[in-house]
Amino acid sequence: MGKIHLGKFLSIVLLIAVLIGGGCASRESNETSLDRINRAIRDSLRTRNIPFIEQAIRQGKSEARDSDEYYNFVVQDMVRYFYTAQPDLMMLSTDSVVRYLSKVPVTDFRNRLMLKCMQAKGLYYTQFVFDADSMLFYQKEACRYAEKDSDIEELLLCYANLADAYKFAGDLSMSAMSYRRAIALADSIHTDRENYVPLYSGLAATYTTLRDFEQSAFWWDKCGELWDLMMLYEQFNYLNSRGNDYYYQEDYQQALKTFLQLDAFLQEHTDMEWERHFCKANLSDIYLKLHEPEKARSLIIENLEYFGKSESNEMVLEHLHTQQMELAMQENNFREAERLVARYPVTPEMRSEQSLLRLDFLQRFYVAKSDWKKAFEYGRAYDHLSDSLRSERVRMKTAEIRMRYERDATVLNQNLLIRDKEVELMRIYALLAGVTTIVLVLAFLYVYRRKQMKLREEQMLHRIVSMKMENARNRITPHFIYNALNHELLARQEGRPSSLGVLVDMLRQGQSLASVFCTTLREELNFIDLYVAVEGESLGGNFEYKVSVAEGIDLNEVRLPSMMVQIFVENAIKHGLRSLPREAGKWLFIKVFHQEGAIRIEVVNNGPLPVVQSGKDKSQTGLRVVSQIIQLLNTHNKRHMSFELSDYHDAEGEQGCRAALTIPDKYNFDMNT
Repeated sequence: MGKIHLGKFLSIVLLIAVLIGGGCASRESNETSLDRINRAIRDSLRTRNIPFIEQAIRQGKSEARDSDEYYNFVVQDMVRYFYTAQPDLMMLSTDSVVRYLSKVPVTDFRNRLMLKCMQAKGLYYTQFVFDADSMLFYQKEACRYAEKDSDIEELLLCYANLADAYKFAGDLSMSAMSYRRAIALADSIHTDRENYVPLYSGLAATYTTLRDFEQSAFWWDKCGELWDLMMLYEQFNYLNSRGNDYYYQEDYQQALKTFLQLDAFLQEHTDMEWERHFCKANLSDIYLKLHEPEKARSLIIENLEYFGKSESNEMVLEHLHTQQMELAMQENNFREAERLVARYPVTPEMRSEQSLLRLDFLQRFYVAKSDWKKAFEYGRAYDHLSDSLRSERVRMKTAEIRMRYERDATVLNQNLLIRDKEVELMRIYALLAGVTTIVLVLAFLYVYRRKQMKLREEQMLHRIVSMKMENARNRITPHFIYNALNHELLARQEGRPSSLGVLVDMLRQGQSLASVFCTTLREELNFIDLYVAVEGESLGGNFEYKVSVAEGIDLNEVRLPSMMVQIFVENAIKHGLRSLPREAGKWLFIKVFHQEGAIRIEVVNNGPLPVVQSGKDKSQTGLRVVSQIIQLLNTHNKRHMSFELSDYHDAEGEQGCRAALTIPDKYNFDMNT
């Protein structure tokens, strides 16, 4: 039984992981319509949606932009024919692609097409013709093309198929080594879990053939854990090969249970006709081993009719003929058994496993007939072949163990070398960590010291600014007082009425404003009202003073440096209005209004624009202080406060001088932030 179980499905991985898993790659880095069609076909193969695949391939061929795309779909046809067990059409498609590729220059895309063709040929000689030499040749060719491809996954699958080819050719030690190499490569590239299915199943089947059932059970169990990730044919291959493993262990009950599970599985997939009959051939063998010929008869008859339709099923038929002979003997029909023995003799062309089964039967058959001479001859032939196979198996197993030992020793040495390198690397890391820590500590200390220095600098700057501002305020206040007292003295000398009461109020409020850095606009304007009341008398009776505040402005909410607007008013009277003839009309207006997210305060008069004097002229003291204050405050604000001194012209033809202060909304007057 097991001789056909393993032989046919050793390279089923080609179908699952190679012809379909890799597909035919696009010639572009980004997904194109060709990629999408290939992916749709690949997904449909997984679900065995054959009608959709046929339609997609026909459409792809008709819409192909060039020959490369056309033959891409011929390759997809090749895969479809394999799925539907049409080997002749599969090879016709393969040969047409190879003929095309032999006439055109090599490209990456065409190299991938050729790779698929080599894999398909190897599959053909594995599944349908059972030619080990041809299979091995084409799998080596596939690996040669895969090594030219940039897709490591593709190379991984080719290594797996080469391992399968070695197994089919009987070189089990090379097969096991190749599978382990493929698994190591898969681990190194962290391939998807489903790609391990053909690797685990292939290695497990190799150990089954070597009769190393401990190792085979280990790898079959690992493969079984991936059941949900298996494609349809992978699930079939797993159950078939696992049943075969139990058969070789002579655990026929467990083998029967596994093949009945496989038969139930295939009942759900009516299109897998070849596989269903193949499973029945295994079941009939199991029933004969369990001496239940009545259950084996109908299966044998059905399978002989099915497999007899094609010459490519010769190996399966050889095993069925042996089952026929065994059935006849168990039913005590020795005449039929004798006829079958004469019709289907042992030939040199028979595979060794099939010959062994046939010789075992012939020995038992002639013992049952009491033909001791023939029984002895067939027994001796059986022992000779069995010893030969056993010796070869022992040799292979020894070679495999030696290769595994060498590989394990190599891996161990590599691990030791890696550990030494890791220790050395850890020392370097420790040194780097120490150096890094020192650098970080020094950097922290440097940054901390810089921050402390900057903080001290800022504190010192704040103290300097405060002292400078205090000095500026002390210079401004006496300046105003002197002007007011001079005015009162002049008024007395000229016999004009004196306004000492207003002057006293002005001096008292001026002293209060001088003691603070900032004030409200209302307090500032109140002080200016008193100041103008005192200074206005010196300008004559035709002097007009007016304050206008735009609607919506709360004077108690608007803040500004104290006595700043008063400086503008003082300059307007001293340097502007007083320069006009006494009998001339004079006016002074203060306007407060909104302007683009700011409060704008304008002091407008009809006097001339003051001439800018040298820096030592005391008449310019107020404006210099205004400039200093604004400059210092702006360093702490994104939006800057500004003032300007310019000519004034209105629509009615009035001319004069304008001093304006613009204070942005939410302006910060705190010097410590």
